[in-house]
Amino acid sequence: MEALIPVINKLQDVFNTIGADVIQLPQIVVVGTQSSGKSSLIESLVGRPFLPRGTGIVTRRPLILQLVYCPKDNREYRCAENGN
Repeated sequence: MEALIPVINKLQDVFNTIGADVIQLPQIVVVGTQSSGKSSLIESLVGRPFLPRGTGIVTRRPLILQLVYCPKDNREYRCAENGN
């Protein structure tokens, strides 16, 4: 997945240069019963834990998540990574 980021960025640059719309990436819908692993599946696709954890119903409502690439030298990324 990490190798796709530069390719997607280059494609978006080309589309911006020619005035076309931004690339629409695939959307994923995850549906299932309580505690069936929906959140775990999403986190494994992303490659890092970011959803709330606990007993009972934790992610009770529909979630819309959008991933945005942020270079590691970006200050906001470092803050989120370090928890500061």
